[in-house]
Amino acid sequence: MLSLSSIQNTVMQVAEAITAALDMETEIVDDQLRIIGGTGRYVKKIGSMEEDGNLESGLLYATILKTGREYVCMDVRKDPNYNQKEGEVAEISCPIQVENQIIGIIGLVAFTPEQQEKMSARSDTYLNFLRRMSELIASKLIESQSNSKLASMLESMPEGLLATDGDGKIFSCNFTCEMLLNRKREEMVGMKIDRLFPKDDFFALGGIAGGQTRTKEILSKENRFFFTAVPIPGIGMMYLFQDMEEVAAKASQLAHTDSGTTFENILGQSQTIIETKRRALQVSGSDSTVLITGESGTGKELFARAIHSASPRSTGPFISINCGAIPDTLLESELFGYEKGAFTGAATMGKPGKFEIANKGTIFLDEIGDMPIHLQVKLLHVLQNKTIERVGGVVPIKIDVRIIAATNKHLEEQIEKGEFREDLYFRLNVIPLVIPPLRERGGDIDLLLLSTLARFNQLLGKRVAGFDPLAMKLLSEYEWPGNVRELENAVEYAVNMAPGEEILVTNLPPRIQKVLAAQGTEAGIDFASLSTKGKTLKAQTDTIHRKIIAACLEETGETLEGKRKAADLLGISESTLYRRLRELGM
Repeated sequence: MLSLSSIQNTVMQVAEAITAALDMETEIVDDQLRIIGGTGRYVKKIGSMEEDGNLESGLLYATILKTGREYVCMDVRKDPNYNQKEGEVAEISCPIQVENQIIGIIGLVAFTPEQQEKMSARSDTYLNFLRRMSELIASKLIESQSNSKLASMLESMPEGLLATDGDGKIFSCNFTCEMLLNRKREEMVGMKIDRLFPKDDFFALGGIAGGQTRTKEILSKENRFFFTAVPIPGIGMMYLFQDMEEVAAKASQLAHTDSGTTFENILGQSQTIIETKRRALQVSGSDSTVLITGESGTGKELFARAIHSASPRSTGPFISINCGAIPDTLLESELFGYEKGAFTGAATMGKPGKFEIANKGTIFLDEIGDMPIHLQVKLLHVLQNKTIERVGGVVPIKIDVRIIAATNKHLEEQIEKGEFREDLYFRLNVIPLVIPPLRERGGDIDLLLLSTLARFNQLLGKRVAGFDPLAMKLLSEYEWPGNVRELENAVEYAVNMAPGEEILVTNLPPRIQKVLAAQGTEAGIDFASLSTKGKTLKAQTDTIHRKIIAACLEETGETLEGKRKAADLLGISESTLYRRLRELGM
């Protein structure tokens, strides 16, 4: 928060300079009407409140703080809003403003007829002078805040920082530096850097001798450090350094982020998922591009990570980027990087893109169907030539990256609409992999429900033992339009809502309850009050399903077209409807 009190010495100097230049008394208040600086009779009032500190009083200073308007009055005795306490006769006031925020006021005050006459004759000149002084105070406050923030940032940096002059003498360091070297800054400031590290290493690094930014591993008496030396023209050098063991650990962590994601993490015993996993494992060993398609929430990224982990590239990085989640204007630089000065706001050293970072590994382009046409052309170039060009760059950069793309859209339809390039489609679709929706995965729903329940019990610290038999049966028959993602969401909700050791139908998410309730209403069933006495679970659920399906067929008819409509109304596939008709003897 911007506060004039943080630069009170500067405020006092400005007040004294105004008085010395214009031979009138000066008063400076902050945005709370507290007097921060002043001359003459205002000196004794520093720290007290003008206008009793009432920002809603409607008096002069309170009004200036609200409106930001300047004030010029050559006879304040005639102004009903002027709080005359010291015998003032005239005043010119100017707000102190930072961007759109009024942070204070400078008041130039006349107390004698001579001062009043002088102020009246030169009011425009005096007002302009106060504007300049207001801008000076604002700039000093911003500078102070910036220096404070910069100092705080430097102190909290994860890297050690040492700054030296042209002779290699240390004049600044940060807290991390003290921790890494186990020395107090008071001890290091003024010391030559070659007393801490071997002199030859720093000449080779380009430190004391000057030169370009360079990096080097340097050994101290106790530790190994990774140093980056940055020349500061006209001043000396800045050194950023980290412990080599930490650098190596972080690099290893980045390189092996997905080493734990394997095909064993993809749960399922149905024939469709087993066959999909078998095919994905089969293509893992090659470098061919894979296009993964499937409905939202089926686990396309999980398959991509498993393919990477089973591939010869598993020790390389796995980089994932969602092409639909990043604005078009940023996606190009995210993918391909940019050179320094490529656009306004670009980092001074440039920045590598995701393709460069994924070198020797795998890049996963999720929601590829949302990639804009002009970037599709660049991606096609990458696939054909194995090179990329940064934004603002002219030199091709060779890359060694395997591409796995994914989408829940029908790319063939997008090609017909002119929204996706056909040549890119064929380059991506070398190995197509279709992930089946949950409703086509047989008995996998029960397995996923139970494994997800165990996971959320652990995450949420709950002890829900399982699902009520009716809830389990209904969830097993539910179509899951959001697939595995919806199932996980539903179980997390139910675990939070379950009052006891079992999840009931009434503990399920409202959207799922609405579907079940709508089906039950059509068949004249109230799930909440359904009696379970004297009937087996299968008998109860079969009765429910028989009534629901019969009510629906009565509405649509039992012709082929009628059954197709019934399946659509019930939110199930036609094959599921025919299977249930056979099982129920209908």
